[in-house]
Formats: sequence, structure tokens, C-alpha cells
Amino acid sequence: MAQKTKTKKIGKTEKFDPSRGIRALRSRVAMALPYFTRDGGDCEYIFSNPTASPIGADLIVFGKECSIAKRFESTIRPQCSKSFQIRPVVADHAGHSVLISTGQLIAHILYMNKGLVVTGGELAGNDNLFQWRENEKSRTYGFGYRTSPLGNDAMSASVFVSNPSNILLTGSVNFFDARCETAGRRKFRVKPWCTIELKCPANTYGFGRITLSHKAVMNVLHFSKAMKGLTAAELLGEIHQIDMPGDPPQPGTKVLFDNTHQCRPGAVGDWTTFAQELTSAGMTVSQHTSGAVTASVLNQHHAFVIAMARVSYTQSEKDAIVDFVNRGGGLLIAQDFGNAPWSPPTREILNLFGANDDNNTARDPTNNDNSNPTNIVFDASRNFYAHPITSGISDFSVGATATLSGGGGWNTVAETDDDSTPVRSPALIARAFGQGRVVALGDSNIWADHMIGVRQNKDLGVRCLKWLLFSI
Repeated sequence: MAQKTKTKKIGKTEKFDPSRGIRALRSRVAMALPYFTRDGGDCEYIFSNPTASPIGADLIVFGKECSIAKRFESTIRPQCSKSFQIRPVVADHAGHSVLISTGQLIAHILYMNKGLVVTGGELAGNDNLFQWRENEKSRTYGFGYRTSPLGNDAMSASVFVSNPSNILLTGSVNFFDARCETAGRRKFRVKPWCTIELKCPANTYGFGRITLSHKAVMNVLHFSKAMKGLTAAELLGEIHQIDMPGDPPQPGTKVLFDNTHQCRPGAVGDWTTFAQELTSAGMTVSQHTSGAVTASVLNQHHAFVIAMARVSYTQSEKDAIVDFVNRGGGLLIAQDFGNAPWSPPTREILNLFGANDDNNTARDPTNNDNSNPTNIVFDASRNFYAHPITSGISDFSVGATATLSGGGGWNTVAETDDDSTPVRSPALIARAFGQGRVVALGDSNIWADHMIGVRQNKDLGVRCLKWLLFSI
């Protein structure tokens, strides 16, 4: 059922007002979408409402001057769809739009050539949901390309990168070809609301690796002479994140426990044995006992440990922690069970790296210690994924753990099993972030003095730090 679209035109030189769009995200959903209208072609957005309630939609189309070309405001009724063609708004351009809606819509992008024949299409989804988290850095994505034809044709390909943010986007791209060699490198900058084109190497096939300072809209387009233009389109999103490759930092040894923010090592004082075990494994363990967490404090060490913080970190401290990891540092985050007073401060640190706890206490009625379903036993046969941290570990036990949710870039190291509550949910996760690494665990009791000797808890803790220090 088609509906007429009411539009509100805004001058081409008007800048996007972040207070209207970004602040609205507290109660709305934002999605950043690319478009391509070059060579006489067109791009159509089809937005559909699969829910039982009307959804308000505000589509902001950014044009050639990196400013708003047009703004559409409308309401999409239940089970209805609306079509927006971009060429009448911005012709002969590759750019992006931002959709801000009161609920999540189905978004389908169709590309057409000059004769309005559909030549490509892609579905937008959770990967394209956009949040302006300016303190999250160094996302790395992988994609494939082909510019050598399989038949009698001529092909080319490009990656279009759009910056749907009001801060400068920086990045770099490395292309690798069919000979397994570097085929091109480029550093780039994208001004707010602008789009740039990164051309793939000619007459070959391979993959590209692109690293960005913050989230962007990325579209991989293939062009064919036989098709007289665009022939294939793919969106790059969070599921295409890859670990940052390249030469890892030299193995480190210096570990810093945070004893401020009422973290467990200082507030409870029962991680002393863990510190001793790390020292016995060849590490140097220091305690941060006063003052703010700053770059100058962190840069004297190779890994930082936050265990069940009970006081929130300031924004400047969060920035310092993110930058520390981004430059090659390791970060161990130990949360704890349930929605206790200590949960929100530690949760805020998890959020900086695209993870969260599930605000729960996991239980296993059959695989536990002391007949206590919260003392879950995780073992290699039921719970582990292949990862250097669990190599050589047969089992470990928690006191009480929350399960964790990690977005793109996170890898599950250990999860609950099939008769647990919740079923098959991560309790130990790890990821590369920029040049550094992060490990998150849902329980801080595991390395407390009364539990570190249980099963292989000690060995697991040592291997977590060794992995963060690039020793394994």
C-alpha cells in the first residue's frame, strides 16, 4: 500500500543540526544509508513498517556540499511501505543519508542504471544502526573485490566511505591482490557529512582491509562495462569487523591493577594471591591507589585491570583507557553477577568497547561446585571455544557470573551450556581493539583469594593476562 510522502525542503547550504538528530536518538533509532546516483542512474530507498503501530520517519539526505540537500518527514503506517528516490534530490553523486525513526524499519536499497533497470540491491539492518559514540575508535573491516573479469568484460570496483558524524573521520585502507601482495595503501580523511571514493586495484582480485577512527557508512560497489555501470552493491557493517592485523606489539610484562573507583583489588582486598601468581609468571604487578586514571599513568604499563568498579570513571578517564588500548595496551574487565551497585560503573567500561553484561546471574543445575548452581563449572568439552586463552585449560569455576553480550569484533572464549540459564551465553569474551586487546569476564570472584585455587582458575587468569600482553 503506497503512501504519498510529505517533504520538507531545506536549503542546500544548511548544516545538520546535531541537537535535533543526535539528541533524538535517546528515544529513536538512527540508521545511516549510502546512495549512488552517478552515470544517470538512480537509488531508491524502500522503508517498510512491519509493526502494529505507526512509525515516524525523518530522512536526511546529504548532498555534494556535505550539507543537507533535502529532508523528508513522514509517518509510515503499519504494514505499509514508502519509496524515496534519491536522484531527484541529488543527481550524479555518491553520498549518504541518515534515517531517524521512532521504531526500527525494514530498509531496502535498490540501484538502477540510466534506463531505470535495477542493477543491484542491498538490505540495511542492525549493522547500519548508528550511534554517535565519539570515544570508540579503530574499527577494522575486511571486504573482497574483483576487477579482473571472468569473461569478456571490463570491471572496476570502489569503496565509498561516508561520514555521518559531526567530527572528522580518519582512516587507512590496504588492498591485497591475487598474488597475496600489497596492491595499494592509502590514508584518508572524511569531513563531517562527506563521502569519498577509494578505488580498488585494477585487473586483479583480492581483499581490502579498512580501519576507521569511528563508525561510518561503507558501500562496496562493482562496475561492469557490459552492464554499462553499477552491477553489484554490498554494505560493510559490524559483522565484517576483523581483528587488526599487522605486527603485534612486543610482549609486555607490566600489569597495573586499579585500586581506585572502589575496585575489588583495593576495596575488598582479596586479589592478593592473583597478583602473586602473575608475578610468579614473570609479570610486574603494580597498584594504582590514588589519583585519576590518565594517559601518563597507563602508558607506564602494558595491561590495565578493572575488577568490579563501584564508582564510575570520568569521561577523561574513559578516553585515556580507550586510547591506551587503541595504542596497543591490554585491558582486563571483570564484572560481577546481577544488578548490584557495582554493575553500572563496570558496565560503562564494557560499553566503551562494544560489549555489555546481561544484568543477570547465570545458573547451571548439573555442572557446578558445592551443589550450588551459580558456582558453574566451565570445561573444555562443553563450554570452550578455540582460543589461546583456553589452550591447555581443562576447566575453571566461577562464584557467580553474569553473562555477556559482545557486538562485532568480540569472540566468545567460554559460554554456558545447554541446560544452563541462560542457554549458550558467553561468560568470557575477548577481542582485538585498535592495536591492543580486551578481555571481559562476568565474574570477579574467580580470581579472589578464596577461589583462585579452585580447578584451573589460576592458570586461566595467568593466560588472560599473557594474551593481553601479547605473550601468547
